[in-house]
Amino acid sequence: MKLVPPLRPLWFFLTLFLLSSLTGILLAQETLRIQVRRGDSLSYLSFKTYGMYNREIADILKRENPQIKEIDLIFAGQFLNFPTPESLKKKLAERSAKPLSPAGTQEVQEGRPSPPVVPTPGPLSETQVRAQNGVITFLEGGVQVKKSGETQWVSARPNMILSEKDQIRVPPQAKAELILDNQSVLRLSGNTVLTLQKLEEEKATRKENTRVEMSLGRLWLKMGKLFNPASRCDVRTPTVIAGVQGTIYQLSVAGDQSTTIQVYEGAVRVYNPFPQAQPPDAGGPTQVEKPREVAGPKEVGGPKPVSREEWTQIVLHQYQQIKVTGKGVPQPAPFDPARERTNEWVRWNEERDADFTPPARPR
Repeated sequence: MKLVPPLRPLWFFLTLFLLSSLTGILLAQETLRIQVRRGDSLSYLSFKTYGMYNREIADILKRENPQIKEIDLIFAGQFLNFPTPESLKKKLAERSAKPLSPAGTQEVQEGRPSPPVVPTPGPLSETQVRAQNGVITFLEGGVQVKKSGETQWVSARPNMILSEKDQIRVPPQAKAELILDNQSVLRLSGNTVLTLQKLEEEKATRKENTRVEMSLGRLWLKMGKLFNPASRCDVRTPTVIAGVQGTIYQLSVAGDQSTTIQVYEGAVRVYNPFPQAQPPDAGGPTQVEKPREVAGPKEVGGPKPVSREEWTQIVLHQYQQIKVTGKGVPQPAPFDPARERTNEWVRWNEERDADFTPPARPR
């Protein structure tokens, strides 16, 4: 009978222990342990960690957190596993490299004909655009959404992805936050209705065109950093078009359709949505007149109210505000930010702005 040396089993179990410990260390190096705070959602934490959120990332995070039964419903104090940015990049690359499920093979096996093969489209031309999205990252109250082409409003939920022509309706005493693909943040107060009219990016130039329309309510907007300086982000109301870039401001539309804009950072160009009509002969042949005497200089009158049709654009700078009605346009006036911060809505927005510091979004 051959005796087994007593140290051999010990070395065997010690080797297993070391291997499992090393595996645990490697996994820990590829995973971030994040504690949920009040006001967090999966999509909000994804933007803060990776600078982006989409359906692929949502699926990966669900797999990383099997202990969470409903990923759209997380609570303060819970811990979530997030792959490190480097690990997420690898996982996304692996998912894109995987072939699609063999649905056609299955249909042949079941005696059904395979669908016709759709040719793969060629490279996109420089004039083509990429559709962008917005994500609901915060909800409070019975917020509703109406998707493009639908007729019914449905209850909104955290992490819901919205696209062009989708609408969001915020009832009284409720709030909602949207983060766009370009990391711009839109927060809606109660009694607000907003339409994501255009969300697109030109693939060749990375020029982004974002336009939202708001018929009623209050909006706080913090612009993300845009790749192309020629990009535009416009907010259209019944009385103005506010064009912004690298700006924090709030905009309110009252029941009489008057619009009030307050700029907290940067500058906002306020455009007239009702430009003067061109004269009837605009673009026609030019008539050459006979020489005539030109009148001398005349005294110019002092400032006067500007009618809705006469003004073209007004630039608002930090801590300036303006109220535009259907009757006319007053001059920009300063406002006291300290006084405004006594308002809970303003304080909440500034706290969220300070907390939202995402990494640079991938190009």
